[in-house]
Amino acid sequence: MKENIKILHFLRGFAALGVVIFHYSTAALPTIKDNLLAPIFYYGQYGVQVFFVISGFVIPYSMHRSGYKINHYFKNILQRYVRICPPSYLSFLMIFAIYYGAILINHHPIEGMPWVGINTISVIGNLTYTVPYLKTEWFNPVFWTLAVEFQFYLIIGLLLPLLIKKNNVLIIIILIGALALWYVKIFWFFEYASFFVLGILLFLRKQKLIPPILFIVLSIITILFTYIQNNIPEFTFGTATYLIILLNQNLDFKFTNHLGKISYSLYIIHLPIGFIAEIVLKHILPIHHSDSGKIIMLLIYTIISILFATLFYKFIEKPFLDYSKKVKASIK
Repeated sequence: MKENIKILHFLRGFAALGVVIFHYSTAALPTIKDNLLAPIFYYGQYGVQVFFVISGFVIPYSMHRSGYKINHYFKNILQRYVRICPPSYLSFLMIFAIYYGAILINHHPIEGMPWVGINTISVIGNLTYTVPYLKTEWFNPVFWTLAVEFQFYLIIGLLLPLLIKKNNVLIIIILIGALALWYVKIFWFFEYASFFVLGILLFLRKQKLIPPILFIVLSIITILFTYIQNNIPEFTFGTATYLIILLNQNLDFKFTNHLGKISYSLYIIHLPIGFIAEIVLKHILPIHHSDSGKIIMLLIYTIISILFATLFYKFIEKPFLDYSKKVKASIK
């Protein structure tokens, strides 16, 4: 992975920034919605597909390089839990503080801020990423992707020992089966499985676990499924990510590398930070009534979210990341 790490940082940074700009300019913040560049920023939402392809590659690669075996399954899930969940729970607390703080101070909720309310079902669903199955709503709307990611962790832990056997028949059955389960809808993950399969194919090729001809054939089949099962922008961003990693382009920029490093923090806190920034700044700098003013405000909100995400990464995410590595080391 060392030769690819710069590419992955670039892609993560690109994807995270795209999602932030999409939410700020077209979906979440009423003050700057309907700006002139919204039709372009709309495509930032497809950074999610970029993340899915990267996870399909990085997660099995990391597990394989660490000597993963099936008896490591529960420790591996624990490691992923420690890495992902505590920072996300803290972002929930930020949402609560903002929502109830606004009611306490202004006597009404923040405009444009969704709220499902706190009850047993919503708390359990959000803490376990099972919101779709419990028929409730997300405290933080972006967390639907964490549910998909965590389902991937559960599945790849079972399938990886089979994928690395260099058994071509098993590889075909597993990957084509994952693509076909999109039509059955038995598990939410499979609605996005084609993107993860693209990443898994890159992992198999990288580790020389699959013959070149089979890699090409399965790649063509997976790309075809990706096209059939998704809309054009999702297909385009997903396959473009696959091709960039495959071609190993040396995309190395300091800014996107930093964004790649803090991408998870930026992803999980950009909405609450955006809500706070809008509440405060639209009164201090009331330029949002013009199209140019909206773009300037978008830029300011984005910079603020990156600064806060940097702090969140340093003081919240990284300590849990370091601890998760200790859990991972104990697997050996």
